[in-house]
Amino acid sequence: MHSYYLSGEHDSETFVADPNFEEWEQIGSTYRYDKDQSNGTTTDYDRGHQIAKAQRTVTGTAREQTNYNTNMTPQYWSLNQKSWVSLEEKERGAWMCSDTLYMVSGCHFDNYNTKIPNNDGKSCPVPTHYFKVMLRTKSGNSGKKVANCSADELICAGYWVTNTSNAVPVLKSVAEIEKLTGFTFFVNVPNAPKNRYSASDWQ
Repeated sequence: MHSYYLSGEHDSETFVADPNFEEWEQIGSTYRYDKDQSNGTTTDYDRGHQIAKAQRTVTGTAREQTNYNTNMTPQYWSLNQKSWVSLEEKERGAWMCSDTLYMVSGCHFDNYNTKIPNNDGKSCPVPTHYFKVMLRTKSGNSGKKVANCSADELICAGYWVTNTSNAVPVLKSVAEIEKLTGFTFFVNVPNAPKNRYSASDWQ
């Protein structure tokens, strides 16, 4: 995240297949979790963006890429429209900095027990959890690459949240979220302080 990506006013409501994946690997572009347009009924799920549309307005292409099918997951509508939105607002607000905020957002499956259909009849597994992990320089305006910074010059942390209607994101260290997901984050930043965080930096 950087102010550059927010510098335009481009918009797009066209949901399209990700050209980097086969069509069969993706949920169709007609997928709607939040509302059945034919009869006005609502379900428990929204089509939740992992990279928010509001975070890529610099060009039409950048905005369209947020509407790739691969950027969508079935996310409880109250999570998507409340606490998840709140985290996204902080990403492009309080947490963003001149140096650049690096953020990885994703979903996690403890199991695949819950599945819902899309409008094309394809079955989509519902994530059990979501996460965001963030990394930036402590000062925010050092002018240095994060890979060249010492541990004391960097801050990082993550949020872990269950995909439920009343979910509350829980602040954790990046190392804790690595254990939960099995992923390794910020591999090109050897001094990232992944075992510690200050809550005041990420409120």
